Amino acid sequence: MVLEVRERGVGERNDINTPAPNIYLSIRNLLLNEVYADVERGIPTMRELAERLREEMPIFDMNKREAYGEVAGADAGSHVLPLASKRYAVISALVHSIPSGRRFFLKPETVTASYAEGSERFNSVLNVRREAKLYETAYQYLRGDDTVDLLLIDGPLAFSNWWSMAGLEPDRQRLLDAVNRLLNLCMETDVPVAGVVKRPSARYLVYEMGIQKETDLPDAFIMLHTLKVGERTELFSPRSAIRKAVRASPFMDAVRCPIYSFYGRMSRDWAIPPVRIDVPAFALGHLEDIADHCYGSSFWGGIPLPIVRADECVKISKQFISGVYRDIVSRVGSQTGDVTYLAPYWGEGRWMGA
Repeated sequence: MVLEVRERGVGERNDINTPAPNIYLSIRNLLLNEVYADVERGIPTMRELAERLREEMPIFDMNKREAYGEVAGADAGSHVLPLASKRYAVISALVHSIPSGRRFFLKPETVTASYAEGSERFNSVLNVRREAKLYETAYQYLRGDDTVDLLLIDGPLAFSNWWSMAGLEPDRQRLLDAVNRLLNLCMETDVPVAGVVKRPSARYLVYEMGIQKETDLPDAFIMLHTLKVGERTELFSPRSAIRKAVRASPFMDAVRCPIYSFYGRMSRDWAIPPVRIDVPAFALGHLEDIADHCYGSSFWGGIPLPIVRADECVKISKQFISGVYRDIVSRVGSQTGDVTYLAPYWGEGRWMGA
């Protein structure tokens, strides 16, 4: 990967008698010029690539229909409370079923770490545990509910090689166990399941089509220009794509069921890229119904409604954490007489409401 650095005005000096320049205006002009120039250079290539892909790749129409009765959406969330002593993070996951409105969640859990461990390592552990919590919650919900016709997961069923290095080994194993248990249960109970990836950054389709040397753009951006609203790509195998790129897919190999994917453009909004939908092999008989239902219920930001509802319920806002922090300060102060251990990290936690 090549990082291009462009500098403007380095070393420029203004006469003491001239008005001071406005740095915000300088930044605005810099970005206007650079972004416009990049877009102008890239338009011909993108148009040519999109036209070629429409000719070489089968594209299918999706219908706006809600093909299932009871659809459950599962989502997970996390939030970090940064104190000067250490980081505290809370992880939760929730399933929201439509149209019944039933909600289900497991007991939330916390992740703590000192600052000596580093932000990147902490966030990596947090991400893996949050995903594991998501699939564990969906599994437990499905075990106790026999009315679900379709389960939509706000997350992937196809995992890149990044996951084979993320977090700690016990966390990775926990995630794999949770995914495999959920897939096995869905197969046993004949409940179709799909993973909905809202902001895909992968290049699976780029590698599958063999165009990785022609562009460094992600799948979703290319598909935004290739697909029309209500269209989807053909199925492809992310595992096969990874192997074409790096010849190894250790994390995907550990998922016991083959996973296939397609991109679908659900929204007319130019700022909303197509979503990727991952479907296990045993649910491919429901492919058209899954695609049509996701499209038919995605009238809110291009995201299927069950996912939107689950996201609304599980999201942890800064305002909520601010209230919790005030309660912690009150409790620690009344019981210990010393609240200094709750000091925000480097004083940058004023949003906590202290």
